Amino acid sequence: MKFKRTESFRHVFERRVEVEYKLVMGEPGSESFSKSDFCNLVDLSPSGAKIGMSENLPTESQLIRIELNFVLYAKPISVQGDVKWKRVQNGEFVYGVDLDTDEIIEALIISELKLRRRQEVKEKRLNL
Repeated sequence: MKFKRTESFRHVFERRVEVEYKLVMGEPGSESFSKSDFCNLVDLSPSGAKIGMSENLPTESQLIRIELNFVLYAKPISVQGDVKWKRVQNGEFVYGVDLDTDEIIEALIISELKLRRRQEVKEKRLNL
């Protein structure tokens, strides 16, 4: 599996971000979804994400499409993508997801990340 390292930035979260995910099955336009479950967002860029979960997805035998629904600061974000790689880390499965984003979704992710980071810095200052 290939790693994507050509992006301008990737934000690693200090506090856990819970993500609702659904596996996407079928052809585009006639897709169906698995039941919803939750995982953690480890890091995020405008076009990719790293998620951690207890479920072992069969990435070796098939292409896995996944829909992620989460809130970084205030606005809900819903995006689909392909699972590109899998690792086992600290007793959980960590997956790299190549997100299907357009300019609008990328701008939303960037603005929500900025707002979230400002809030994290402000909270850190108050705790010192």
